[in-house]
Amino acid sequence: MKRRIALILTILLIIGLVGISFYGGPVTYIFLLLVVLVPLTCIVYILLVIYSLKIYQRSDGRTMVCSTPSDFYITLVNESLFSFSSIKIKFYSSFSTVSGLSEDVEYELPPHSSITRATRLVCRYRGEYKVGIKELTIRDFLGLFTMTFPIKEPLEVIVAPAMIELESLRLDTEFTGAGKDSFANPSDADIIVREYVPGDDVRLIHHKATAVMQKLMVRERTGVEKTGIAIVMESARYSDAPEDYLPLENRIIESTLALALYYVKRSISVDVIYRSAGYMRETVKSHADYERLYSAMRSYSFGGSDSTLRLLDEFGTSTAAQGYCMLIFILADESPNVIDLIGKMNVTGVPSVIYATDKEPGTDTGVTAGSSPGIICIGTIKATEDVL
Repeated sequence: MKRRIALILTILLIIGLVGISFYGGPVTYIFLLLVVLVPLTCIVYILLVIYSLKIYQRSDGRTMVCSTPSDFYITLVNESLFSFSSIKIKFYSSFSTVSGLSEDVEYELPPHSSITRATRLVCRYRGEYKVGIKELTIRDFLGLFTMTFPIKEPLEVIVAPAMIELESLRLDTEFTGAGKDSFANPSDADIIVREYVPGDDVRLIHHKATAVMQKLMVRERTGVEKTGIAIVMESARYSDAPEDYLPLENRIIESTLALALYYVKRSISVDVIYRSAGYMRETVKSHADYERLYSAMRSYSFGGSDSTLRLLDEFGTSTAAQGYCMLIFILADESPNVIDLIGKMNVTGVPSVIYATDKEPGTDTGVTAGSSPGIICIGTIKATEDVL
């Protein structure tokens, strides 16, 4: 239809030009003027629609929770004296999803009318960014011209991280030397194995010795007791592009919170180590402590590209790393400098594992199975509960 009208106007324009060239006269000039005015009128019409159209967006609130559907409403209002023949809506889709509304639908608004659509909005990443309607596409009444323009007041929301409850960890099955065994052996390496007696802590059962002796054997601690787990969280932002840093930071925060909740529900103390204005340590022993950690992670801002190296250096050079039964690192950078710093913390035999957020599951890390630090690739594509 659009091509047909454009073809007709082109033919009429040629006829008008030929008429003026060979015949002249007022009728020919008026005819040519009318032909030229048609496309100009269409362009003016689109500009008037853009000026007159009112757009309203509303959600349950400016604060949302990652991956949790929220009610979302959009309203298009025509307060003018003429009809809006064709309006298309395009949504922000990089970080959020609007369900139930197709971008291919064309809306028509008669004079003094409005259209309201109720739908659901899901934000995929923690952070602050724009959602909802991104731009509108307006077509004139003859279908000759189409213009796309961004809306004047986009909707910006603050997205809190999701609370994820884990039933089990890949860490417990893939890195038994750094996981299960560390809880059964919360002391230093000078350990005596003896036969189990009623009342012994079942976490102290020595599985290898039990298999050899064909009876329950337990470890008897003689060294300095180590308790709790340290979760050292990536604190650096390596890119200025939201499409790069939002997925990584979301996975880092979600993983930190999920692991902390997993252990606190099992009465295992956790220290979350990160950098903010300086070296920070959040001790999580109860659900009240977890709520405090969650509140801190909601508003946490990642620092410069050297923040994590500084954090690892501060943590590693202190004696704090030697007081834990396991070290967990959630990182977006496993460069040789980072691995070297973590390796130096392992001199006392404290098992450690790295969760690599910049590598998808199945990536070959080149790390030998059972080594410490071990590496578990969790990436940013799959759900957090599926990769942890």
